[in-house]
This record gives sequence, C-alpha cells and structure tokens, in this order.
Amino acid sequence: MRKMAPIDQFPTCENETPNDAEAQSVATEESSLLPTAKEDRNDVAKIIAVNFAMLMAGVNDAATGALIPYIQPGYNVGLLPVATLYLVNFSGWFLAALTNVHIASRLGMGGTLVIGASIQLIAYALTFWKPPFLVFSSSFFFTGLGVAYLDAQVNTYVAHMRNSHRWLGVLHAAYGLGALLSPIAAALFATKTPYWHLFYLLMLFMTVCNILSWSFRDSLFKSSNGADGEGAGDQLKAALSEKSVWMISLFFFLYVGAEVTAGGWVIEFLIEVRHSPPNIAGYVASGFWGGLMIGRILLADITHKIGDRRMVFIYILIGLGLQLVFWFVLDVAVDAIAISLLGFIIAPFFPVGVSVLTNLLPRELHVAAIGVTATVGQAGSAAFPFLTGAIASKVGVAVLQPIMVTLLVGMFLCWGLIPRTKRN
Repeated sequence: MRKMAPIDQFPTCENETPNDAEAQSVATEESSLLPTAKEDRNDVAKIIAVNFAMLMAGVNDAATGALIPYIQPGYNVGLLPVATLYLVNFSGWFLAALTNVHIASRLGMGGTLVIGASIQLIAYALTFWKPPFLVFSSSFFFTGLGVAYLDAQVNTYVAHMRNSHRWLGVLHAAYGLGALLSPIAAALFATKTPYWHLFYLLMLFMTVCNILSWSFRDSLFKSSNGADGEGAGDQLKAALSEKSVWMISLFFFLYVGAEVTAGGWVIEFLIEVRHSPPNIAGYVASGFWGGLMIGRILLADITHKIGDRRMVFIYILIGLGLQLVFWFVLDVAVDAIAISLLGFIIAPFFPVGVSVLTNLLPRELHVAAIGVTATVGQAGSAAFPFLTGAIASKVGVAVLQPIMVTLLVGMFLCWGLIPRTKRN
C-alpha cells in the first residue's frame, strides 16, 4: 500500500524562483500548524480511527428516527416531546462550536478526540437502562457535544490529506455506513427483545472501542492549530468574519436538515401514511442511508473532475425529481427506490462543502471554520426534524414531503451564493 505524502511534501514546480521558495517556506511553516498524514505505518491506524469515529456518528444520528415508534409508547409521549430530542442534541453542538477551538489549542487533536468520545460514553451510560424521560432527553445534549468535537477534528485532519476530496468521500461514507446499520440494529433490539433501550448498550460498547482506537497519542497535548487560548479566540472571530463561512454554513443548515429529516421521519411517514409494517419501514430508512454511503464513495471523483459547483446544481435537480416521485407515487416499493436514490444523489454535498471551505480559507482558520459550519449544519438537523415533528403532531406526518421539497429548493438557491474556488 503506497504511503500518503504529508501536505508539505507535495510536488512543486521545477523552475522555482526565490519568491517561490519563500512562499513554499511559509506554506511549510503553516502546514505545521495542523496535523497531517505522516509517511509511517501509523497512517493506516489513524485513517481507521477517524473513519470509525464517523461511523459512530452515523449510528448515533440515525438511531433516533429508527427508535421513534418505540420511544413514544415506551415513555407514553407524543411526537412533540420526541421532536425536542433534536433540539437538545443541537444544544450540545452549539456549546462545542464555542469551545472546540479552545480545547484543541490546549489538548491537541488527540486530546479533543478522547474528550469527545468520553462525553459520548456518558450519554449512552444515561440511556441504556431507560431512565425517566427527562434524563433520557438530557443525554442527547452529551451526544451532540461529543459528536461535535469528533466531527470538527476528523474533518480537519482528512481535509489536509493528499487527494482530500476522495478521502473526505470515504470519511463521510463511513458516516453513511453507520447510519445504514443503525436502523437495522435498532429494529432488531426493538422487535426481538422487549428492551429497545438496550440498543444504547451496544452504543456504549462501541464508544469504548472508539476511545481505545485512537492513534493520535502523539498529539494528545500538542496544539493542533498553533494557537494559545487567546489566539484560538481570535481564530474563531476571524472565521466568523468570513462571508464564505456563513454561505457554506447556510448550505449545511439546509442540507443536514434535509438529510436528518428524511432519514429520521421516513419510518414514521411510511407507517402512518403508507401503512407499511414497522420492520419494512426500517429497511427503507436503511436504504436511504445506504444510498448516502455508496454515493459518497462513487460520486467523489466524478464530482471533483467535472466540477463541484456544476455537479451540485445537477444533483439537487435530480434530487427534486426523486423527492416528487416519493411524494406522489403511492407505493412503498417505489418509495423505497426513490428515497434510496435520493440518499445516493445528495451524498457528496457535505464532503464537497468541506473541501470548498478549506480551499477558500487560510489554513489556520480551518479548525474554527469547520467547527462553525458543522454546528450550523447540526442546527438544521435539529430545527427541521423538530419542525416536522411539531407540525406532524397537529396535521400528520405527511408534512414531511413539502418540507423536503422546500429544503432542496433552498439548497439550490444557496449554492449559487457560495464563492467560486479555483480548480485543484
């Protein structure tokens, strides 16, 4: 297996002028501010570790929607209290956006990853024994906080690898794999045992494995962005002052909102509107996440070669067509195909957005900027599933369809506002 070159060892022009050499020296100095993929055997272990972390994030995010049909009768609550779980989860992400760059500046990438996984461990320790609903819902704050710390760090790490567009696709495909397996595993616990909440015991075990898998011990107490606490605050302010950060944040707000809304409420929609058996509905949801996983692998190179900007527009238009099929064709089999293809076609959006963001900004702002954009995206994953649940509690879960169409149209308009980047 060929080893990956560090960022500061990329090929350079042969006819290098003194100014080029000076620029390369500055670039090399900047590249030391963030961890890169070293040419040693630890590379593979690190790649496995970051992908396992994203797989865990996918399992976590897809579990809520899969367990809604069992949480409601288990706690004797309606759709609105269940929908608030998404808001509680976002509150953890919001705190992470404010603190992530400060923690990374003190503990480095390795330390931040361990803290994030440890916070997730607390969350699952609170949920697997089916505590009172207030405790159960409060645990979602810790899952949001823990996943957010992991998300910002692993995206930053992979964004600085050679051929990052491809590796970002693999990273987020791991997320899709976790989200694919999650509804299946949750359905098995819920239908084969009387204890649906023991699914979170599985999550607890996986989180322990996640903590033990980290291969970033060399950066445990080493700053990952070259800043002290005060400098970290300056980097966060600088990132917030960039127009591109807010444009991509808005795109992520709509995209992640659409992704989690579709994956989270499709089961309830199929059960209530299409009268599908719960186990069949669970498999359809897994089809959506499976499409997401496959699309992030297969579409990464195609999107990169033809052009990120053009292809995202095309993907959204195709996605709109598939969503309309899902809305108006009243057949569960057709719905399953349409929702799976929708997951496939919108799959590249998040890794493409991260790639565009890192091309638009200086390197020292990447940790803060990715943390901010991911958090705003997670705000969408809280706001729109909550909005869907709140409206569904009054008029029915069929409201999922017009909300999804509106989100896709908004994504199309928003993508046009994002500044153009130079082709790599």
